Amino acid sequence: MVDWYRRKTWTKTDEEEFFAKLSRARKDGRAQYLKIQAIELVATKDKKLLKIAETLLNKMLTEYPDDNFNKGSALHTLGNIYRELEEEKTAIDYYKKALDFEIVYPNVKTQAYLDYSELIIKTNKTSSFGELEKILLERQPKLLFPIEKYKVNSILSIINKFNGNKELANLYAGLAEQNATAEISGLRYHKNLGVVKERETWLDQLL
Repeated sequence: MVDWYRRKTWTKTDEEEFFAKLSRARKDGRAQYLKIQAIELVATKDKKLLKIAETLLNKMLTEYPDDNFNKGSALHTLGNIYRELEEEKTAIDYYKKALDFEIVYPNVKTQAYLDYSELIIKTNKTSSFGELEKILLERQPKLLFPIEKYKVNSILSIINKFNGNKELANLYAGLAEQNATAEISGLRYHKNLGVVKERETWLDQLL
């Protein structure tokens, strides 16, 4: 039995049942239920359901503005929605909002920095390369998984190549390759967690 806030469909019945359950839920948990339900709908990649997810997240942000625990994730997910809808400028704006909020409320971190980075590179927004490099260099020492290290070092290499820093570009490219081919994560009990299973063709081509 699927939890009432993890539906992959959104019929009239789904909507009515969800909001009936939501109204009976504890007030301090409602923002989280709205967020989780939105994320489940985003995972379907169905355009109609993406718009429903957008509505749920905006409802969460409007009605529970002080819920800092879920806010960053909601902003990140809105970025994902607009990326799926191919509204890249709006997606970048929401990823940036998520990152800015993480500075104010650092207790909860998302993957917004990585999605933001990839979209800046994909759209060739070179005016943001300086700011992007700063964000990635701050994150780099704390990265845990090979897949993150692969992507971050790839992007740092691309930025330095653009800036004419060939030595640094080659250094980061080497680190990216090292992590792309890593067979274990380095974690004691989860050796295969976060390893690169499928390389990003577009990223490798830019390198």
